[in-house]
Amino acid sequence: MGPRIMRKTRIAAACLLGLAVSLSGPTGCSTMGPFHAPHLSRIFSPRPVAENPLAIPITDFEVVWRKSVEVTDRYFDIDREDRLAHTIVTQPKIGATLLEPWSGDSVGFTERLESTLQTIRRFAIVKVEPAPTGGYLVKVEVWKELEDMVKPDRAAAGRAVFNNDFPVNRTHEIIGPVPAPLGWIPRGRDPNLEQAILAGIRDSLFL
Repeated sequence: MGPRIMRKTRIAAACLLGLAVSLSGPTGCSTMGPFHAPHLSRIFSPRPVAENPLAIPITDFEVVWRKSVEVTDRYFDIDREDRLAHTIVTQPKIGATLLEPWSGDSVGFTERLESTLQTIRRFAIVKVEPAPTGGYLVKVEVWKELEDMVKPDRAAAGRAVFNNDFPVNRTHEIIGPVPAPLGWIPRGRDPNLEQAILAGIRDSLFL
């Protein structure tokens, strides 16, 4: 082995050793200054659960408000932005089904399955309030509702016997305004979608 090859081998070994030391975290010995590469467990570990309300150490209200509106608009259509009340209210949205993977308002398989089997809608209320210690607190509330109907749609509910006749199906598709449903039954809050919105706000502000 010539001297040139041996020198290249020693340089490669030194580079590998320096990389291993830098990845060992703050406890390792490094001569590359104050910079330390993040530990592998920190890179691949999931982000911690966001607090609700989320504390944001930024004193600029416009920045926090604009990012909150931007992230909320990814999941809902904004109905009202009340800056005086520091409140963002969205329009209700029918939950995404298993056949709508592009829509992110149904977070997780269970929520999508529920929205597939029955009509679920959601709406969000986001509040941006000053924090006592400085900065702002962003609180996200996502509410779920189940459609309330007298009987299943297009089904002969409540019959005790089977039909022996077979009438001609004369069902026509409705063209024009769809009749409003009779009402909606509250189903509580949706913590999964709340976490998705809060995580989006946190990431957009690089927190």
